[in-house]
Amino acid sequence: MIIAIVIDKDEKIVPIVEGEKIRIYDTETNEYQEFPNPALALEEGRRGSTLKFVEQKGATAFAAPPQTFCELSYEKAIEDQIKFFHLPLGLFFSQFKEQVDQKRIDSKGVLPRNEIAPSFIL
Repeated sequence: MIIAIVIDKDEKIVPIVEGEKIRIYDTETNEYQEFPNPALALEEGRRGSTLKFVEQKGATAFAAPPQTFCELSYEKAIEDQIKFFHLPLGLFFSQFKEQVDQKRIDSKGVLPRNEIAPSFIL
């Protein structure tokens, strides 16, 4: 499985609009690649553009603490059959990787509705 993970400078997993890097983690090879977060250069459509970027990199799952997706990007992720690792705030990449590697956490097809950010359409 290829998982997209947005991280901050301390390697904490954060929502799309907060992280400086996108880490694409391949659970089969146990390797990852890092890219600058494209959301940081945009004023609008930030979550959707990052979703599109990670899908182009082959991601089929997304590490998702609360507020990772807005309503529009979440609907697109569901439509594209992206799986979600529902996470608490403050989890470090190393902790997440350990949980995935030891199969203590699994992906799901949905996230709690109260953790989806509203989409602001003007």
